[in-house]
Amino acid sequence: MRKKLPVWKVFIFSLISCYSMAQSMNVTGTVVEDDGTPLYGVNVTVKGTTNGAITDDAGEYSITVTKGQTITYSYVGFDAQDITVGNANVINVTLAPDASVLGEVVVTALGVARDKRALQYSVTEVSGENFTKARENNLGNSLSGRVAGVNVSAPSTGPGGSSRIIIRGNKTLGGQNQPLYVIDGVPMDNSQNGNAGMWGGSDGGDGLSSLNPDDIESITVLKGANAAALYGSRGGNGVINVTTKKGTKRKGIGVEYGLNYVAEAINDQSDLQDQFGQGSYVNGVATKPSSIQQASDWGLQGWGPKYDGSQIPTVFGETRPYSYAGNNFDRFYETGGALTNSVALSGGNGKQNFRMSLADLRSTSIVPNAGFDRTNISFSTNSKFGEKLTVSGKILYSKETAKNRPKVSDSPGNSNEAVWRLPGNINIEDTKGDPNKPGALPDGLAADVYDAGGREPGTEMLSNYSNFWGSNAYWSAYQYNNTTKRDRVTASGQLRYDITDFLYVQGRLSTDFYYTKAEGLTPQGTGYAQGGSIGESFTNRQENNMDAMIGFDDVFGKISVNAFVGGNKQYSKYEQISASGNGFSVPFFHALNSANNRNFGYGFSESGINSVFGSAEVGYNNYLFLTATARQDKFSILNGKDILYPSVGGSFVFSDAFVDAMPSWMSFGKLRASWAQVGLTGSLGAYQTTQPYGLSSNPHLEKNMARFANSSTIANPFVNPALSTETEIGLDLRFLGGRFGLDLGYYDQKTTNDILNASIATSSGFNSTTVNVGELTNKGFEFLFTATPIRKNDFSWDISLNLATNKNEVVSLIPGSSELAFEESRTQTSRIKHIVGQPYGVITGITQKMINGQPVFTSEGLPVRDDVYNEIGQSVARLTGGLNNNFAYKGFNLSFLIDAKFGGEIHSGTNQSMDQWGFSQNSLIGREGQAPLTVSGVTEEGEPLNLTLTPQQANAYWNNLGGRNAAAYIYDASFVKLRQLVLGYKLSREVVSKTPFQAISLSFVGRNLAVLHKNIPNIDPESSYSTVGGAQGLEYFALPATRTYGVSLNITY
Repeated sequence: MRKKLPVWKVFIFSLISCYSMAQSMNVTGTVVEDDGTPLYGVNVTVKGTTNGAITDDAGEYSITVTKGQTITYSYVGFDAQDITVGNANVINVTLAPDASVLGEVVVTALGVARDKRALQYSVTEVSGENFTKARENNLGNSLSGRVAGVNVSAPSTGPGGSSRIIIRGNKTLGGQNQPLYVIDGVPMDNSQNGNAGMWGGSDGGDGLSSLNPDDIESITVLKGANAAALYGSRGGNGVINVTTKKGTKRKGIGVEYGLNYVAEAINDQSDLQDQFGQGSYVNGVATKPSSIQQASDWGLQGWGPKYDGSQIPTVFGETRPYSYAGNNFDRFYETGGALTNSVALSGGNGKQNFRMSLADLRSTSIVPNAGFDRTNISFSTNSKFGEKLTVSGKILYSKETAKNRPKVSDSPGNSNEAVWRLPGNINIEDTKGDPNKPGALPDGLAADVYDAGGREPGTEMLSNYSNFWGSNAYWSAYQYNNTTKRDRVTASGQLRYDITDFLYVQGRLSTDFYYTKAEGLTPQGTGYAQGGSIGESFTNRQENNMDAMIGFDDVFGKISVNAFVGGNKQYSKYEQISASGNGFSVPFFHALNSANNRNFGYGFSESGINSVFGSAEVGYNNYLFLTATARQDKFSILNGKDILYPSVGGSFVFSDAFVDAMPSWMSFGKLRASWAQVGLTGSLGAYQTTQPYGLSSNPHLEKNMARFANSSTIANPFVNPALSTETEIGLDLRFLGGRFGLDLGYYDQKTTNDILNASIATSSGFNSTTVNVGELTNKGFEFLFTATPIRKNDFSWDISLNLATNKNEVVSLIPGSSELAFEESRTQTSRIKHIVGQPYGVITGITQKMINGQPVFTSEGLPVRDDVYNEIGQSVARLTGGLNNNFAYKGFNLSFLIDAKFGGEIHSGTNQSMDQWGFSQNSLIGREGQAPLTVSGVTEEGEPLNLTLTPQQANAYWNNLGGRNAAAYIYDASFVKLRQLVLGYKLSREVVSKTPFQAISLSFVGRNLAVLHKNIPNIDPESSYSTVGGAQGLEYFALPATRTYGVSLNITY
């Protein structure tokens, strides 16, 4: 029989049910990062219950709760946040990064991801957004000022130019000191294809200039030998690991669109005199041109009288006023620009994910008729089959076209030199000449008039002076033609199989291949090459890698073990076909088949390295870690010789080991120490240890019979890679919940058995051989301070400061030699040398002769030079640093980066020439109506001399000093620059929700906006004509520095 429930119980249960229903509610909202980026996969749970939800790819969630309950929002790498439910049905949450947690994973050698707290060496990771906010065409330049111990040189060599990155000092005397670049585990050839030197050339770009910044997830800098030891002979200069973006689990297909436009303008730092014009001294009197012949002969001299506005003849066939014509830099240089459009699609279900992107860059140079275009396509996929097998693949393709890369240093093709050479009374627009052929002799100018100006008959270039080696800025820009087209593919495929939850095997195939077609033309009619010349080359470079490894990762109580062993097979190939000719059979038909004298060349090389490697890391209680690695490389270029490269190190998280003893303000503390040996192959290439021979073309000998050694350098089969040994210690601290941090490091590095070319007795039949000699040391401190002084409500302020010192010394060179000469300056008054007991790259040069500490002059007051090259400067900065600030308020963001270098010197050929030609502010001293020029010292006989020079003597003084003395033009190359400024706004979620998009941000950006401090007149302190080799610290009419400013738009759908 069924019992009836009493009426009063029914009534009570009904009341309770109604009350519960009244208290239950549905809460929705969005969880984002500090910058407003939605967070996918955030755990949203009701504290004390099993009730929970997870945010979707838009950061949105929905959960049923009861008023008064507490919701916990938690996500790996962020501080968890608790919110008590009130009456609101919508709760939006911003999670702050958990700066005190150093358990983040970073990509290390061989693409292996490791827990940062276990690392025994210094590693710095730079987020990909730093390369897209205010972008550079070359990614390397964007690292300026961001990483302690990384010295970035980015001279102004035009769009698509290369960058020079040195980590912890120069380690080889031959100049091959740039790090290894690795893209998603694939080694990339970053050869700098420029050929600039004292006699001119151009910057041909490098591998980094082919990468699309929008594809970059992060860049990790492995600074020490221990960090790079697993790369063996290739890791001696450090490693830069580039990780590209990949697809992740999300709902639907995500679309990212980016638009970036920046204008580029010259940062004119010249300060030339504007009071005296073209002319020379005649019979002791400053004289302006009175004939076309004088106008031509004095076209390179600014030693005329003061401007008076009178009409004077010119080589252009017309008279012009003898007065200051204005700033020719502003007239000649254009406003360049770079427009980038990029789109990316990504998606996946967690098992199969993909990402594909397309980017297009169109840029124009400040130099007329020059530019750089690049198209990038990428595709990546990763798939998981079952619970054990993971397959991934990636391909990056780039297509570059560089039009008329600017010529630099001493070259008639260097338009910047032609601009500087003009006297102040000449308007550069008068040198445009033929409107249909800029820079050429116009039809309206009679040949006899032009010839009377000193030019040889048949010369087509319009010039303002009779200097045979001179040029015309417009002729250089429009008639000199060079084009470089490069197609590059970087691809890899990887397979990983998890045998158990602690044991796995992994294999990877990869290739980096690029094809370059280069064409160059010196036009017929150029002053120093009347007949003109042409050249073409076709170059293929390829590197293939096969990797396999087996790994183990498990925990046994308090003991953790992470180990792997594997092997690598690397193969490289280089092939080039070239052709050149000079003199054209059909006048002005500039084609190779029209050249009278033609030459052809062919180059080929291939090499390989077979390697085995291993790593073992043992941890105790997640605060003490010991790691050992080893790699053995077997080289084809060393006739199969193999060399072992070991490393050991440890880290101790003492804040976890002694939790109870730590003060409340100490969040984290770690000590690290390591020792490692790695290799440095330097300039050692294929066939340098085996004697090459040329093939016979004698019809009386057997066809293709080896006939003669085709090199003046005899091979040395006993040469080895140089050896770099480094010890590193460091301290990593975090305070006040990670709001403040301090990372200190010290390294002591030594290179032994460097690879150099040594002269030998010519009686051997050769001039030189390759030997292992020399020793070089680097010691330095690195300092990184990070802080979040303010993080309150909608406002935050983040700051980081990095500083690094480097003390370098050349300990020994070739036996019997105390110095090694390197690059020479164009003025032929200075030279870079390595000198025993001195730092790497000492600037030596001609100085003024001294007697008992007194400068020596002739009786007419001219400086007497000491023809011995003396030490006058150091080309490498001793201290580098960067200051980065970021302010965020609601959707607004303001950030700036200050970059600085101190302690290096530079020899300026530009300033030297400006004094010699009478165009500089210095050259005003001693002229009519100007401050007198007084010299004080001794005569060549040692007699005291104190003489105030006449204006004509002052002219001779500046000509002498500018033409013969390097020491007077050594400047401190220290600088402080506002490297980057970004002001951005990200639309609020409420606004974006009314559009089809998920996120919209707009930024105003600027790069290299201001030089806050420098000590060198007229030019930028980073001026140089090359990033190739070790001959830094020399400058000669480098392109003007530039500043860029523009806008960036990013939309996510």
